[in-house]
Formats: sequence, C-alpha cells, structure tokens
Amino acid sequence: MFMKFFVEKFSKKTPAIEIDPFTTIGTSHEPLKQDFSGLVQSYHSSFINDNRGETGLPICIILPSTEKHFLYLKKAQWFRAGDQKFSPDTLWKDAIGEMPEDIALKAHSIVDLYDIKEIAHFSWIPKFVVRDWYKMEFLKPLDQTYNYQWFDTLKKHEFFSRQKVFHLDVESFFDWNVFFKNMTVMDDFFGLDLDIGRKDEMKTLFDKGLHLDDIRQTCHRIEQNLINNQSMSYGDLDVSMEAYIYAHFEKLNPDIQMPLTNRFFRDSDEIKQFIEHFPNWYRRPNPNLG
Repeated sequence: MFMKFFVEKFSKKTPAIEIDPFTTIGTSHEPLKQDFSGLVQSYHSSFINDNRGETGLPICIILPSTEKHFLYLKKAQWFRAGDQKFSPDTLWKDAIGEMPEDIALKAHSIVDLYDIKEIAHFSWIPKFVVRDWYKMEFLKPLDQTYNYQWFDTLKKHEFFSRQKVFHLDVESFFDWNVFFKNMTVMDDFFGLDLDIGRKDEMKTLFDKGLHLDDIRQTCHRIEQNLINNQSMSYGDLDVSMEAYIYAHFEKLNPDIQMPLTNRFFRDSDEIKQFIEHFPNWYRRPNPNLG
C-alpha cells in the first residue's frame, strides 16, 4: 500500500494527495479508497485468477532476496497484516486454543514435528521449542527454504510472462538510496512521471515509514551486528529473531549447538563467551547442517 500511496502522491499524472498514510506501526493502511485517483492499483494473491485473460498489464512485484528480508517477513507478515500485531511469540505465549486459526495451524505442525505428547486445547508450547523450530529453517541454504521457493514460484508464474513486470527488491524498503534508485528505474520502466524535484519530500515520507516500523529497524540492526561483529543487546527480540541469531552462530561453528533453554542470551558478548569457552569434548557435528 505504501508503493501505491507513493506513486499517487508524487506522480504528475495523479491529483495531489496530502494525507498522512501511516499507522502507528508504519503500515500505510490509513488512506481510504476515495483518497486515491484509481490510476494505481494494489492487489492480493487472487490477482492472477481475477485477471487470467489479461496481457500487457503493468505490474510491480516486490521480492525478498536476502536472509534479512526473510527474517523480516517472519514477523511482518503476521504483525502488519490488517494491523493485527500478531507475533511469532504468540506460538509460545498463548495457549494453542487461544491462537488465531492460521497461527494455531503452525503450532500444531510444531507439536507434530517435535512429537509433543498430551497437548490439549489450553496447553502451551515451550519457548525453546518454538525458537528451535524457527532456527531449523534459518539453518537451510536460502534457496531451499519454503518462503524463498514460494516467491520464486510466484515470479516464474506463466501469467507474468504475458505482462509488463518490474521486480522491486525488498532492500528498497530498508535503505533510502536503494529505494530512490529503484524508483527512478521503475519510473522510466512504467512512465510514471514522478516529480523528482520533490526528492526531499520523498525522503521525508520514506524516513517516517522506516522510523515507525520497528521490525525493519531491528532486522537491519541484527544483520549489521552479525556482519560487522558488533556488540548488541538482545533485549526485546521475538523468538524468530533469536532463532536467526542462533542459526548464524551455528553455521559459523558447525560443531556447536546453541542451548535449548527458554532464557536467551543477554547480549552478543555473552553468546561469544559461550562459544569461546564451549568444551571441546562436547563438540559434535551439527545434525541440522547438511
């Protein structure tokens, strides 16, 4: 929805739009249908079926490409959808019977995978099990993960071979310079006639959305911490982000498995100390690494 608002606001082909699009969590769900000109459309997964006979449609597909992007989606897809603010932590904080239906299905798949016995309607899954479940996917090569393959299948769907398609990388929403560069390319591709003279306004809008989106900021901070070996406090991370950090260190140290405890490490220094002093006689090849 942010992309739709951005194009409507800054294209010379659409009427002026002055409202603030953002909710308190950085989603762009505030504008109503009557706020838009109708020249730019946004669609959900039914789009292909609804337009099966069409050709030459101008379509922008937003695609994740890095581990950071898929980490972001782990939380954002639940948290931002309909502004419901569901979190991966719901899988261990709520009883299975109290979870939304889609999340409860994930919970039951965890119960089956880990062969957890006597789980009742009002039972809880231990946090360390949920973390390990997320970690298992982060340990896989990216192109072998379910979410990567889903997006890869989507972009290769034969429907899009008959349309005018622009692939926009998710990194565009993490970095203003990447976003602006890609928007200028998309402007030329579709003939959007964006008013580039309003670049400062564009950046202000982009920066506000990023500032309100704690998930984007935290995912980027985690990535930079791990890449640059920086110090970082691990307070207030959800269980999927904890799992991402676990997977990172297990891939770097394939003879060490991170502890299966509800408590997570306090900060990056504590986890480095754990690895540095891990006894040699406990080291074993990690069965989850191919």
